[in-house]
Order: sequence, then C-alpha cells, then structure tokens
Amino acid sequence: MTYELFAAIVSRPPFAASHVIRVPRVFKNVRLVMITLCLALCACGHGQNLSIAGNEKHHRSSGMGMDAFGHTRMSEERTTLDERQNAHLQRLMSYLRTSLVKYRDVRAAEAAGFIPEGEDVPVGALKHFVNAGNLLANSRHLDPDKPMALLYRRTPTGFELAGVMFSAPINASMDNLDRRIPLVFGHWHSHRNICQPHPNRPLSPQEQREFGFSGSINTRAACEAAGGFFFDNVFGWMVHVYPFERNVTKEF
Repeated sequence: MTYELFAAIVSRPPFAASHVIRVPRVFKNVRLVMITLCLALCACGHGQNLSIAGNEKHHRSSGMGMDAFGHTRMSEERTTLDERQNAHLQRLMSYLRTSLVKYRDVRAAEAAGFIPEGEDVPVGALKHFVNAGNLLANSRHLDPDKPMALLYRRTPTGFELAGVMFSAPINASMDNLDRRIPLVFGHWHSHRNICQPHPNRPLSPQEQREFGFSGSINTRAACEAAGGFFFDNVFGWMVHVYPFERNVTKEF
C-alpha cells in the first residue's frame, strides 16, 4: 500500500516548491537539529466500528496550552466520525501494524535515519527517534511510510517499539488535521514560542528553567534579551499513533 490510498481523503494545501528543508543525515547535537529545522519550518510559515455520537465541537485547551507558560497547544476536539474517516483509520492502523514491524529492532530504525532525540529516559517512558527528512513528506498529506518519528518505550534491557508520530504544517486547518488523523481520536498538539539557548552555552540552574519547551521565556523579546534562539513553533502540528494497541482509546 502507498500513500495514494490515503490521498483521496487528505487535503493538499499549497506548499511552495522553494520551501525545501535540507538537513544533513547525521547531527551530533540535538539542539542544532531543532534550530536548523525550526528556522526552515518557520520560513514556510483492527476492524472496530469507530463511531461517536453527537455533533458539537470542543477545544482540548483554552489556547494557552498544557504547561504553565503556554508552550503546548492542543487541537480542537470533535465528536463525529463519518464512514470515510472510519475506513481511513481502519486502513491506516492495519497498514501500520504491518509496515512498522521492520523497526522493532531499534538498530534498524537508526540505520533508516531515525535519530534518538534528547537525553535517555527512564524505564516505561517514551523515546522519540526523529527522521527530519520525513517532515516534507507529510507537508501535503499524511504519508504512512514516512512518519516524522518512531516512538520507543524504554525497557530494562533496551527499547520496545510503541508507535509513530506524524506531523503537519503549523498553518494546517482543523479540517486538514481532521482528514489526516480525525480529531475524534487524534491528540494533535504543537509547541509554540520556544526559546532555545546557544548549543554550546552552559546554563545555570535558573537558566535551565527559562529555556526550552517548558521554560518561562515565551516571547521573542525576552528570548533575544536572554541571548537565545526564538521559534514561533517547533515541527508544526504533531500526533502520536500507537497501532499495536487493540483498544481504540489507547491507539492515539
């Protein structure tokens, strides 16, 4: 199966051909990965019946996000799923359960260009292995063969494949996200107004609380005053998918 089977039900917003993100295959510094990608992105500006009753729309957050400084924004939540979306989800989940088998060994993921992001995580926590080259593949539609990241759960002996993360442009509409992974189930999220320190700059304990995804700095002016790099968003919209779960409430 290729993405063409999905293309009929996902939108294809205009995306200038000149907005090409060229990223080296291997980065030694994770912060440099983030800085390089964000600068480019910001320039671009099982067979269950998955049905939900009702037709009201809800928002998962107030718009200020899930953290104290408003960095994380959640997508709109919807309560209806039509037959076409239902078929799309069933087809996607079935395909992912087969196509991801090759990545059960984390070494295969790394050989395919998925690079572990950030520090190590404790047992039971998720670790993102990011493939920056797959960002463009999902700019116009969801490409099931090219997730932005593979999600591995830390075990006492290594990593166990748990799922994938797909991305979408930050300017994608709620309808666009709904066609990719329906908002009935998909927890689309985005990281906004992030201030990253210079990669080689040592940080004091206080500064560590100011920078990053949960840092107190959340405006461009404050970030520039602190000597950091400011990003309106990081990687656009993202959603986690756990195809090996057999309960639809745990698949997203």
